[in-house]
Amino acid sequence: GDERKTKPDQSEDVVADVMAARAPPSVRLPRSPAPRALSRRRQEVSGVVRSGARGEARTNACRGDHVQASRNTSTKTWRSEAKRLPTIWRGKSVWKKGKRRVLRPRAVAAPAHGELEQKLKEHEELRVGTLSNGLRYVVLPNAVPPRRFEAHLEVHTGSVDEKEEEQGVAHLVEHVTFLGSRKREGLLGTGCRSNAYTDFHHTVFHVHAPLETFTGAPLLPQVLEALREIAFEPEFLPGRIEKERRAVLAEAQMMNTMEYRVDCQLLHHLHAENALGYRFPIGKPEQVKKWDGEVLKAYHKKWYFPANATLYLVGDFQVPVDEVVQLVEQAFEQVPAAMEGEGDHAVMKTRHSIRPPVEHRMGLLPAALSSANAVKASDVKIFRHNLIQQFSLTLFSKLPVLPVTTLKDLRRVFMTRIVLSVFQFRINAQYVAANPPFLAIELDHSDSGREGCAVSTLTITSEPNDWRGAVRVAMQEMRRLRLHGVTKGEMDRYADALLRDSEQLAEQNGSVPSVDNLDFVMESLALGHTVMDPREGHEALLQVASTVTLEDVNDVARSLFSFAADYGSEDKLAAAIQESEEGATTMKWDPTGWNSPTLTTAVIACIPAAVDPEGGPSMPLMARPGGSMATSQHVDSDALVDIDASIEDPLSDSSDSFEIEGEEFVLSTDEIHETLVEDSGDIEPVEDFDVPDRLLSEEELQAIMAERKPSFVPVEPGASAEPAVDPVTGVLRIKLSNGVTVNCKRTANEPRAAMIRLNAAGGRALESAGEFGAVSIGTRALSEAGTVAQWGREQVELFCVSRLINCVLEAEEEFITMEFHFAVGDGGLEAVFELLHLVLEKPCWEESSLERSKQLHLSNYRTMPKSLERATADKVYAAMFGDDRRFRDPNTEEIEAVSLEQARQLVMEQLKSGDLEVSVVGDFDEEELKDCALKYLGTLQTNNSNNGKSLLSEEKPVVFCNIPHADRHQRMHIKDSDERACAYIGGPSPNAWGLGGLDPQRASMGPANMALQVFSSTYPSSLHGTEQRRKHPLYYAVSLSLLAEIINSRLFTTVRDSLGLTYDVSLELSMMQRLSAGWYMVNVTSTPQKIDEALMASVRTMRGLTSRYVTERELDRARRTLLTRHESDMKDDTYCLGLLQHLQSASVPQKSLSCLRDLQTMYEAATVEDIYYVYRLLGIADDEIYTCVGTSGDEAIAAPPNALSYSSNNNGSANSRPDWMQGQSKESMAKAFAAVAQTNQFAELMKAAAAAAQQQGFNPRSSDGSDGK
Repeated sequence: GDERKTKPDQSEDVVADVMAARAPPSVRLPRSPAPRALSRRRQEVSGVVRSGARGEARTNACRGDHVQASRNTSTKTWRSEAKRLPTIWRGKSVWKKGKRRVLRPRAVAAPAHGELEQKLKEHEELRVGTLSNGLRYVVLPNAVPPRRFEAHLEVHTGSVDEKEEEQGVAHLVEHVTFLGSRKREGLLGTGCRSNAYTDFHHTVFHVHAPLETFTGAPLLPQVLEALREIAFEPEFLPGRIEKERRAVLAEAQMMNTMEYRVDCQLLHHLHAENALGYRFPIGKPEQVKKWDGEVLKAYHKKWYFPANATLYLVGDFQVPVDEVVQLVEQAFEQVPAAMEGEGDHAVMKTRHSIRPPVEHRMGLLPAALSSANAVKASDVKIFRHNLIQQFSLTLFSKLPVLPVTTLKDLRRVFMTRIVLSVFQFRINAQYVAANPPFLAIELDHSDSGREGCAVSTLTITSEPNDWRGAVRVAMQEMRRLRLHGVTKGEMDRYADALLRDSEQLAEQNGSVPSVDNLDFVMESLALGHTVMDPREGHEALLQVASTVTLEDVNDVARSLFSFAADYGSEDKLAAAIQESEEGATTMKWDPTGWNSPTLTTAVIACIPAAVDPEGGPSMPLMARPGGSMATSQHVDSDALVDIDASIEDPLSDSSDSFEIEGEEFVLSTDEIHETLVEDSGDIEPVEDFDVPDRLLSEEELQAIMAERKPSFVPVEPGASAEPAVDPVTGVLRIKLSNGVTVNCKRTANEPRAAMIRLNAAGGRALESAGEFGAVSIGTRALSEAGTVAQWGREQVELFCVSRLINCVLEAEEEFITMEFHFAVGDGGLEAVFELLHLVLEKPCWEESSLERSKQLHLSNYRTMPKSLERATADKVYAAMFGDDRRFRDPNTEEIEAVSLEQARQLVMEQLKSGDLEVSVVGDFDEEELKDCALKYLGTLQTNNSNNGKSLLSEEKPVVFCNIPHADRHQRMHIKDSDERACAYIGGPSPNAWGLGGLDPQRASMGPANMALQVFSSTYPSSLHGTEQRRKHPLYYAVSLSLLAEIINSRLFTTVRDSLGLTYDVSLELSMMQRLSAGWYMVNVTSTPQKIDEALMASVRTMRGLTSRYVTERELDRARRTLLTRHESDMKDDTYCLGLLQHLQSASVPQKSLSCLRDLQTMYEAATVEDIYYVYRLLGIADDEIYTCVGTSGDEAIAAPPNALSYSSNNNGSANSRPDWMQGQSKESMAKAFAAVAQTNQFAELMKAAAAAAQQQGFNPRSSDGSDGK
């Protein structure tokens, strides 16, 4: 909410991802749906607190050219791996006067050799300047989101600038300056969101703001003044320093997850020769505890000056850029320049010319290619820990950043992407054995402004006992590409895919959010890349693409892959280079670095301390440094508890600090080194594949249509059979004669792109005893096969690659879903419908695919015992549902019991049912879509008897276990060298339509016994009557969403801010669409010493709505937050798909077009009474709630005596003592009453105070006879 600092949210990201953010800014990855885990509600929390306003799909904006061949537990299938590669920038929209200017590949004259040195043209709208005091500013107009802007002030100092005795001071200075700013506090309540973070090379203060306040006052001047005060006019007050010291120490403990420790190890060995390997931004707690204000002031004076800062402004300013620059000058010109020297010799101080100011040991120059510099067995590093579950081996090669400023540079990047994409495809395509030895093989080459270098990375992940086979596979494929290169067909396919992707991105430039563009330009300028207009960038790419030859591409492959392929053969490489210099060979190498042999500079293995006899379990840690080293969001630490537990150095190998459980896993550096240098034998080149132009020929299609005679049928009784667009919502609904339904809506969110989602009713909810896990395993098996009709996996994958099709298939609780993200041009829409038709009509079921699926599920299940969050949450699910395991990960016995026929039958019954619904969102042609729907969906053979309801009639209802009080509250402990703790609270809640709550009257008042009424948005006033709202199908979903927002706000302000018991607490409601009930889950983290108190405070806060009533102000804030989020999310096609789905589903009869028409009106009409109407349906009483406390450390901490008595004197009635009074003394209560007497809650608090005062022994009147009220 606007009145408080941003609540942590997994969907938002202000934390700079250190290693994953390596990328040439001219390269964009596909904004495709991220693979989702088997159960999204039970994924392991990373431990890094994230906040801000950046959606998960946006965090890829500056990520590297990351190529992954993995076998994870998400059910992803055929997808394009062509990485986005336009050297472009997001600027003006290509939409003009209602018509779209379509960019098409055209014949472009190939530039002559000398012309490749031509400079790339800078973006015309990007304004870069410098004030008289040295402050640099960057301004870029951007239309999305409308009437909002981003302001980021980057101070060029970070942890690498700290001295030995200052480790963590940059972070603490950031905390004190940011949270100590009064002008920043003045932004609260204006619709602004602000935060800050510290990284290796910089500290960034950022604000996301509307152009105006709610009263119409301009906000840009106010934001600029706040940033000026934060950076250049701070007050280092003793009280603020102490508060932020506690906050920094709390943050350090919360970040110290296993993932973070692995990342620290990788970065430490990658940068062993400089400060990046030792100066992590979070700092050293023992030093943080000691500093006084003078240390902070000295650091600030040294590094915080105008010439050492850059201001970035990106947004929809609604005024010319010159006026924006004038405001910058007015706000910052008054800051005096920093001077060096004295008197006449004084000069203006400037920033360090190299950021970060470190030297790297590169693996590129020919002089380095000798046995003296090669990595030996003694240089291989091993990090061993009991909580690491998988074997992972990472080979690094550090290289200089090569700025992209000319056509030649762009050509090099283009060829690099081709080579990386080919590697990805080969790993996916060639190792489709029943049980391949690896879990993931990842190749990455990307730039990093944070580290001042480029890094090539090969990461190999496997089960511990399979490590040798996994390493051999990776090394063989690296050597194959190094030796034979790519084929002509591979080069042509991926070059074409990258060009199509470039074209699509060029047209989407007007739909990219300002925050993404700002991050993009910040990284671009740090790396020295040219920022271009998208259309000119695409034209430049077309120019260089026409000059690329197979020989050139394979020169790049030899260079890129040599760091791993030639590992152990450095002397031979050095000799070959020497011969080429003397003219004895024709080998080419370029001293500028784009096709020179490269050298491995670091090798790190992360291994488990022990395994079980089968080689598992295996916890899926990041196989490369992917967790953030940057500091996370701020917590106002007025009441933060002291951090008594020690925080271990993340660089220490602490596997011997506690008893090892299981069979010890022994692995030496010599064994790893010998396997890496092992001869791969004779390596044959790969054979090229024929890629079909179509999966279903026109003759086959016409024959099917003639046989099955598809047709449109009326969507509603009495309506025309011809599909029509709803005039209010813009939704096109289609119903086909075989029962398949289609919902469509055109959007301009991603020009020339679209998304399709198929929902088949059923999901894991249709499983029963003896079948648990079969739907999930079967869906993954179908995905693993990747073949349809007569086409092999390789052909299907290449078909998708060439058309930029990305497909994900998964089983959720209520549905099996298949989601496509694709380019619509050049037959893309029809290609997706072809693929969808064949997946449903002619899928391939293979024993080998089932075995791979089962192995993946086994690997996933084995992670649980060593994953604190997953193990804790699973105990809550076990208590809630007992023997019903439909909503939990299948166990070993269940996985092994699944047969191919059983999995096939359960999955195909759902995919062949009559309740198939397809939703389409994007920039498509409606007539083309109707034609494709009729031809490819209307010809599906479905079992539409009783419209599919017979299948769902066998589904078991959701039943919550009625178990003794003691069994509802569990504890679990994991041995670890470091202490951590979390708790989960679960219980029943209604589904999206109000069913499944706990009030006995709900059956007579809920929608089940009501005729659903369709409201027209033309008469929104009809929804302001209480009874009218309660009859609306959206009533429960809207009211529950508002309730969840209010509870989350209270959890944040009470458990986190006021009590200081946690750094992260949140409530999530599972509002099921089809199941007979939903449930909620609260997750809270803390220290082992405080976790029980944090859990009890969370429960009291949830129950506290009966004593501390919801105010109109709270409701209005929640309403405003959700409506703002809705408005922003409407720019995301994934969100729009969610709104469309189930509009015609027979299994979700409550949903209709009124749910789209009246959404905003229902939010606006909601009352406090509505909040309490649904609040009573939450199961939060003693006999309805389920909890589990999970801790890690050396020894488990005993539960406090009152751990399970969350509210011994609070029965939930309106007259009970409010939760904030629990355990308070008379004196503290008196102070609290005095404070709240000035608030608008005074009267209602006094009512509760009367009963509480009597319990505490207060007399009705004071001893002197005066009024004691």
